[in-house]
Amino acid sequence: MLFTAMAAAAFSTSALSIVGASIIDDLSITREQLGFLATVNIVLAALLSPRAGRIVDRIGGRRGLIATFLFGGLAFAVMGLAVAYWILVAAAVVAAISQAAGNPATNKLISRHIEEGRRGVITGVKQSGGQAASFIGGLLLPIGAETIGWRPTLLIAAGVTLALVVPTRSVVPDDRPAGITVVWGSKDLPRSVPWLAAYGALAGFGDGATFFVPLFAEEAVGYGARVAGLAAAIIGLVAVIGRIAWARFAERDGRYILTLGVIALLSVLAGLAFLGSTTSTAFLWVAVVLVAIGSGSWNSVGMLAVMHHAGPERAGRASGRVMFGYLVGLGVAPPLYGRTIDVTGSYVTIWWIAIGAYVAAAVLVLAWARSVATDREPDVASQP
Repeated sequence: MLFTAMAAAAFSTSALSIVGASIIDDLSITREQLGFLATVNIVLAALLSPRAGRIVDRIGGRRGLIATFLFGGLAFAVMGLAVAYWILVAAAVVAAISQAAGNPATNKLISRHIEEGRRGVITGVKQSGGQAASFIGGLLLPIGAETIGWRPTLLIAAGVTLALVVPTRSVVPDDRPAGITVVWGSKDLPRSVPWLAAYGALAGFGDGATFFVPLFAEEAVGYGARVAGLAAAIIGLVAVIGRIAWARFAERDGRYILTLGVIALLSVLAGLAFLGSTTSTAFLWVAVVLVAIGSGSWNSVGMLAVMHHAGPERAGRASGRVMFGYLVGLGVAPPLYGRTIDVTGSYVTIWWIAIGAYVAAAVLVLAWARSVATDREPDVASQP
């Protein structure tokens, strides 16, 4: 249920990207407008994440999970009924509530029920839910859009998401705090949280370029819609493996900072490979693998670090703060990238911008490691 909750929370934006070409043709919108949908969804989710984290700390993870499925399913339903652009904007708003609740709710449940030492693989599995959804969606949504249309396809996704409320109520234990006073402020959060939030913002900003990978594969590399969807699917599939493997490695060796540094460097290489894709299509497949095990996998390590430092009582609020940083970066990027593509008629510039963000993330990791070595703060004293 943790796995499917993360899929429901994150998949709406990916779905719009995967069927983006059909939406552009049907509603006569621009790529910039398509990117703006992601911005509405992600920036609003960023603004809601800190409050969602506080609410989850108060009501418990299971209720947060139910809210994730309800709002995720409603968002797909509104998308499937869209006959005008403003309806898609409304759907993006609804989806933001689901996205804001997903990580705080799932992290709260893990930190409450799973002891340290066993959280790595579980966190990697649950964080791979969104990537697995992208993989399945990248394979199935283009077929659905071509056969029955993009609207009925999204309505089917709505029904599947809403149906997941039933097993959640029977499988997930009720964890609503009893007799616990929840602190609503953020002053008691670990000092590692701002570092993680800043890293997430840079990784998210770079990751915003991958929103356009299907269109890039079609318009710049020359592939058809199904192969372009396959590129998005491969990112999702490989990131599932990457998130599980990185989380296991980071927890086993206690090397969260080192792991995030390696992920940033792999992301830089991914950006360079995307640049080379227009000269050789082989680089595209190298790029999608690198970005999947790079920035596409950072989230599992980041969320695991949050639980390690914050503990079960603060997991919701700490998760909300880190996700705020990540979603701000991820949210402001797509319209900027879309506008850049529309103005320049090329994808080259957006990959250079993304590379710059990943380099900045690597530099931040070095500063964080130096800060830890100097301060030896209690909540990160075990870090290298």
